[in-house]
Amino acid sequence: MLGVALFALSLLTSPAMAEDVTLKAADGAKLHAVYEAAAKPRSGVVLVHMLGRDSGDWRFLADKLKAQGVSSVAVDLRAHGGSATEGQTPTDADFAAMHNDVRAAVQLLKDKGIQDIAILGASIGANLALTVAAEDPAITSLVLLSPGMDYKGISIEGALETYGERPLLTVVSKDDRYSAKTGLWIDSQARGYHELEIFESAGHGTRMLNKAPSLEPMVISWLLGSYRLKDAGTGKASLQAGDQTKLETTGQTLDER
Repeated sequence: MLGVALFALSLLTSPAMAEDVTLKAADGAKLHAVYEAAAKPRSGVVLVHMLGRDSGDWRFLADKLKAQGVSSVAVDLRAHGGSATEGQTPTDADFAAMHNDVRAAVQLLKDKGIQDIAILGASIGANLALTVAAEDPAITSLVLLSPGMDYKGISIEGALETYGERPLLTVVSKDDRYSAKTGLWIDSQARGYHELEIFESAGHGTRMLNKAPSLEPMVISWLLGSYRLKDAGTGKASLQAGDQTKLETTGQTLDER
């Protein structure tokens, strides 16, 4: 009996497990998401994955955020992960409606009573994060991993002006030319407190979390509000002229940085 009692006590005192939830987007789409609730949340973050990936990419980061008092919701964008039917691939209409998926995840945190909400997105998820935050003044901060000027019709043109002076961390890698150039443009256009971290050879999107060990603590410190330049690790690598891949932008070019 004592063993049973101790087991029951451990269930009561152990941290809450990740919870699979169903979100309903404004257009009626049903979405799978994973909600990680901190015991006494100081803030919350919406996690938005890359193209062809799903909410599982954020599992380890979400656990660490929860331990620091940050609740999170990692959404499977429509036609991805648990939000997709078997064999489904995203269409142009799906991409155009994905803003609704991120908004639904933000709303979940609001419904939980969390007022300090950030969005962390990777690749197409970064573009969605910026465009959704631009229209929602309740979003207090952003982290963009490998954004692009336009991914699948999701353009960030004009979003920075609307986003205004809220904090913004952009992280790119030198070997990911398109995102690196986009990062320079964001750095030149952002109006409020912002940082651009450039890794030497970390790849694209959430893959950078595996290839750049300093990125995870950097992101966590930003979301906790304790970020400092010394946390940048191997970031701030200089970009050299070379690949002349075209990028339509009014910001600085690689040659000017």
